[in-house]
Amino acid sequence: MPDPIQYKNNRDWGITDYYFIDLVVMLASSVKIDLGELPHPYYKDKDLNLARARITINMISSLVKKTSGNLNIEEKKVLREVLEDLQKTYVDKTQESARNAHAPLPKTPSPRPLVPTPPSTLSAPNVKDWIHLVQQEIAKKKQPPPPSK
Repeated sequence: MPDPIQYKNNRDWGITDYYFIDLVVMLASSVKIDLGELPHPYYKDKDLNLARARITINMISSLVKKTSGNLNIEEKKVLREVLEDLQKTYVDKTQESARNAHAPLPKTPSPRPLVPTPPSTLSAPNVKDWIHLVQQEIAKKKQPPPPSK
């Protein structure tokens, strides 16, 4: 019969689930984008979104709590280091944002749109035309496909 202590020690150094580590790194990169540390993959700019960064950090923290006792040493180390780095960066950015809130605001461009504006409407933007265009696209997607012959 195997010794339970050896099994426990072996489990601590067991097989690392790299998909789990990839999940953590993916969430961490999302936080880095929200903290303005990395450029946004679509807009190619750096934008600060502290609320969304905090939510994602809390998700990673929840993963730490819920997976407690099921991770090997390497996975625990990655989670701990990633979470500590993100929390430290979040605190730094929050303090920096609070300091900048009292400074006069520089003229900034308008915030990014939720949906990119189509190139055809850039010359003469008209809200009613844009809403009509979006409604047409939604209606197209709701229509059933043509019957196959």
